Amino acid sequence: MDLRLAGLGACLPDRIVTNDEVSDLVGIGAQRIAELFEVRRRHWVRRFDAPEPAEGQHCSDLAAEAGRRALRDAALDVDAIDTLVTVSITPDFANPPLDRLVAAKLGLGAVVGIDLRSACAGLFRALLVVEGLIAAGRSRCALVVAAETISPFFRFGRDVPKDQRLNAALYGDGAGAMVVSAAGSQGPRLQHVVVCSTGDPRPPGITFRGMMSATPPSPERYAAMDYLGHQDFRTVLTRGTELFWQAGNAVMERAGTTIESYRYLLAHQATGNMRSLAAKHGVPPEKFPTNIERVGNTIAASIPILLEEIRAEGRLASGDRLLLLAAESSTWSYGGMEILWE
Repeated sequence: MDLRLAGLGACLPDRIVTNDEVSDLVGIGAQRIAELFEVRRRHWVRRFDAPEPAEGQHCSDLAAEAGRRALRDAALDVDAIDTLVTVSITPDFANPPLDRLVAAKLGLGAVVGIDLRSACAGLFRALLVVEGLIAAGRSRCALVVAAETISPFFRFGRDVPKDQRLNAALYGDGAGAMVVSAAGSQGPRLQHVVVCSTGDPRPPGITFRGMMSATPPSPERYAAMDYLGHQDFRTVLTRGTELFWQAGNAVMERAGTTIESYRYLLAHQATGNMRSLAAKHGVPPEKFPTNIERVGNTIAASIPILLEEIRAEGRLASGDRLLLLAAESSTWSYGGMEILWE
């Protein structure tokens, strides 16, 4: 079924962190960071003097502000929302869930609240849930918010493993939101949503253990920095690229389209390498907008932030088709959808 995009919103933290600042923290040259990832700056919630988020800059704060802006864009008040779906791998707490915190900060009343712990393809998982609820008659207007604040987990110094220092150079914080309503209302059409976990038996390319039940807090684990994110960059680049194009093929098969049908291909901003990979598949630069150079990899929030950015720049016109895609190396899965801009 078709959904309608009634409103868009995004929120980035106040603090802008340049490659020069990151270079001093991680011991990797500013130009080398740009060469590896094409990132030149990113936004972090963490304070200058401590890893904790600055006041009003928690994951739930960014998520609520992105949701507030999406509601304003849709010209709706909070009473119009009957479903809230939040997506994050870096929420404020393990419990209470992010949806409860966001609902409270937005002043939502009695709504269906769902919190998804999902990374790069999380937006599409959320939209699949919303599509099912609307199809079942259980929802008419939903707010979907993807938010990430990974910077408080970064640790710096020569004793920190290199993959973790590279993560600090690559990732940024931010939130994006969509107001999604049933077909028949106004707004661009969201259609052909696909999500697929491939069953790949290989170990995850990205593992973010945190301090959860399988790895509970202990002085030994903390000293070993076991709670930090580990990434096999080479495997992620190879397998993630394959999954990315599987997602595109899955959407185009459902839609009966080809890559030439689309005004833009909006990809999860994993690294700047995505631009050259797209070119190898015949996607010219003008069809492949990016913002990773300014915001870094914002994980689940990446695509809605990019979509809001190009919309705000006036780069979308009625009749444009957009192909949105993401590959998720922590689960070897992918997601995608088509937007018909109206």
